Amino acid sequence: MSAKTSLIDHLFLRLTVVAGSGLVLLCLIWGVVEFLEFNRRSASLREAQRQNTQVYLKRLIDDVLDTIAFERHRTEARVEETLRQRVDEAQAIIGNLLKTQARGRSRAELENMVRETLRPIRFNNGRGYFFAFDLDGTEKLFPLRPDLEGVSMLGQTGARGEFVVYDMLQLVKREGAGLYRYYWARPDKPGNDHLKLAYVRVIPELGWVIGTGEYVEDMEADIKAELLERIGHLHFDQDGYVFVSQWDGLSLVGALKGANPLAAMDSPLRDGTLALIEAAKAGGGFVSYVMTDGAGGKVQKFSYVAGIAEWQWFVGAGLTHDRTEAEIAEQHRHLIHGMGIKVLMAMLAAVIIGAVAWVIMRAASRRAAQDAQKLKQALEQAAESPHPIDTEPMRFTDHQDFAAAANQLIVRRQAVESQLLDRTAQLEQTNADLERFAYVASHDLQEPLRTIGLFLQLLKRRIADKLDGESLEYIEYAVGGADRMRNNIQGLLAYSRSSQHGDERCETDLAVLVGRVISDLSGAIAATDARIDVAPLPVLTVNPDQMAALFQNLISNAIRYRHPDRVPHIAIDAFAHDAGVWEFAISDNGIGVPEDYRTAIFEPFRRFHPPGMDGGSGIGLALCRRVVETHGGKIWVEATDSGSSFRFTITPVISD
Repeated sequence: MSAKTSLIDHLFLRLTVVAGSGLVLLCLIWGVVEFLEFNRRSASLREAQRQNTQVYLKRLIDDVLDTIAFERHRTEARVEETLRQRVDEAQAIIGNLLKTQARGRSRAELENMVRETLRPIRFNNGRGYFFAFDLDGTEKLFPLRPDLEGVSMLGQTGARGEFVVYDMLQLVKREGAGLYRYYWARPDKPGNDHLKLAYVRVIPELGWVIGTGEYVEDMEADIKAELLERIGHLHFDQDGYVFVSQWDGLSLVGALKGANPLAAMDSPLRDGTLALIEAAKAGGGFVSYVMTDGAGGKVQKFSYVAGIAEWQWFVGAGLTHDRTEAEIAEQHRHLIHGMGIKVLMAMLAAVIIGAVAWVIMRAASRRAAQDAQKLKQALEQAAESPHPIDTEPMRFTDHQDFAAAANQLIVRRQAVESQLLDRTAQLEQTNADLERFAYVASHDLQEPLRTIGLFLQLLKRRIADKLDGESLEYIEYAVGGADRMRNNIQGLLAYSRSSQHGDERCETDLAVLVGRVISDLSGAIAATDARIDVAPLPVLTVNPDQMAALFQNLISNAIRYRHPDRVPHIAIDAFAHDAGVWEFAISDNGIGVPEDYRTAIFEPFRRFHPPGMDGGSGIGLALCRRVVETHGGKIWVEATDSGSSFRFTITPVISD
């Protein structure tokens, strides 16, 4: 056989060439990039001045943001105090009504009086009103929505999913009163995500929670105007100032106050404003952009900007560029140019590498596929007739090694099949000999036993009047022993024959089969007044004779080992499991099976024989186990003081 290249070596050598070429190409690209970066480092000295400017502008804006945060916090405290005072007034009104109008009025009348007294009250320029609900969450007062009064509001949610009434109830139950923050819809403004503050307090005499609230947007209106006025007077350096705009572009403070650059036709100014908004929304940052100067010209400006998300504002401060900034802009153009070059070269290298790799892998995979197809065809032929595979057509040593290993398996298979045929013939001969031996032995053993039993009974009849009671008892023992020995031999013969005949299966209605078994046992059933309940049983492909023997043994055992104080009750059930497996249960209310016997009773001649009961031969349950195992299942017993449940599974072919 000629030497051929390994598939792994084939791919490795060529991929190494490709990888090496790619590495060289990447090194060239890296060198070009480093050269461009070296040219741009000339701006590093000027960057120090730029950094100082950044620190100054950021500190200035941070101070402005701190001032805004302080004022907002102080205003919220003032609004909280105002809301508390309004609730104090409502509580005073309620207390006065209860004190002066309670006599002679029902609770419903008092509640209605309080509700109608508070309903028309308005404050905070007509925005404010009182609301109330009881401790169960039922709305008692809602001036804006009277239709909700009397409705449980525990499920009422705010704009962000918070359970508003439920949370307020928890607050007053813990603290008696307090401030609650939530998000709510505004009838006069679009959207439903508006922050609102509410102060609530429980009124013990009435069992109500009374409260009022205010939107943060309304309380912030005054502070916004005050802050804009103060920020408008902030100036620094020669021409520096602090500017404030909304996220929609409208300028509130600064050189463009009252204008919206986003609506202007001036593209550089619009782009600069968009950059400022984007930086503010991202958490703040420095932006370089084009700005209009006082004479109507364009200047380059460098600013630091930060956002106030709750107000959708951005606050910034900046300085116009000098010639240093012009140089930085030039270097920026160089950077863009260099990035373009790198991207172009990288794309070119990727295309080249990909094309080469694709061609190589395509050719190698085609050759490997051809070898694999040949190997597959050879293995399919070997599966039908075990002939060695021809390895010569294989192009790769890997496939040749695989075919050689398959040939070794084929040779071993031929040897094993030959040994298996010899052993099968031996086993068939042995089984035939054993079957003949079992038949002859059982016949030869049963004949002397019948003779012994017969003559003992004749002897008893002839001299019974001459024997004492003990002698007669001895004769009964001998006759009984002969009968039991004959039964054991017959059981052994049946157990031996159960494995000698073919497993002929057919579609069987188990309900009909069990019915026939019960009919055959009708004498024992009638004698014991037994009741048998049979659940719906499936139609399965099984051996009907074996299944009949299985059910007959289990039902007759349930009758034989009945409880002396209970009428026998037997239940037959079936349960379907996955993969076509069925589980059957034959349950009774008999004497049960001790735990020590629950495994042993399925062995030949191992039986549980309670005193005073006529036991079987010890073969029936062994036959049951053999039938169940023949049908691919297992058998076991579950028992308690109230009876036994013999359960077994089978895996037949379920009929359509």
